[in-house]
Amino acid sequence: MKLHNAGTPALNTQMGPDLKFKIAEAYKTARTNLYFSLVKEGCKKIVFTSSLSGEGKSTTAVNVAITLAQEVSTKVLLIDCDLRKPKVNCFFNMTASPGLTNFLGGMKNIDDVVRETDSPNLRVITGGVVVPNPSELLSSAKMGAVVKQMENKFDYIIFDTPPVNVVVDALTLAGIADGFVIVVKEGFSLQPELRRTIMTLEHAKVKILGVILNGAKLETKGDYGYRYEHNE
Repeated sequence: MKLHNAGTPALNTQMGPDLKFKIAEAYKTARTNLYFSLVKEGCKKIVFTSSLSGEGKSTTAVNVAITLAQEVSTKVLLIDCDLRKPKVNCFFNMTASPGLTNFLGGMKNIDDVVRETDSPNLRVITGGVVVPNPSELLSSAKMGAVVKQMENKFDYIIFDTPPVNVVVDALTLAGIADGFVIVVKEGFSLQPELRRTIMTLEHAKVKILGVILNGAKLETKGDYGYRYEHNE
């Protein structure tokens, strides 16, 4: 598995093989838990969000998407819905534009913004140009229609969204997504902020698939700092 980290193209060469293996296995564990958290026919649409900026949400969403795409005949679409600070393009050494805002704003066709990656099963829609009305674009009928269109082509659609406690953008996808994953970071995320995030999502009546903890410093041999906790 080739690991991705924004702004760090040499991530794989900086890690020893043992650490890379542990990280890859951690993402595979997250993938397995998602299988069992969301049992349904057809395309599975999953939103990745967090409470605040800096919790590793985009890194986690990108690498989970890559891990899902490694399964035979599993087609994955990763969409950058953090339209205020698009970052997904950085993980793939792409420009942000043309992307989602270019399509939703009528400047590009959908075929112009669905871009290939080095994984044959993974496609990406980057954020596009920064716009003043991201929540309106994400909640538009055109957004709903294109997701419906993409459902016929992909097994998974992964949405990378802004933090819930900062802006409302992630909640605009509540009616589209099958579930939400919350990303937290050990030593950074605060329990009151996480509780606030959970309450906000529950109020929006979305299904919380689980919480992914990253950055954990674990002493147990063989463990790495990614844990997945499923919420019933």
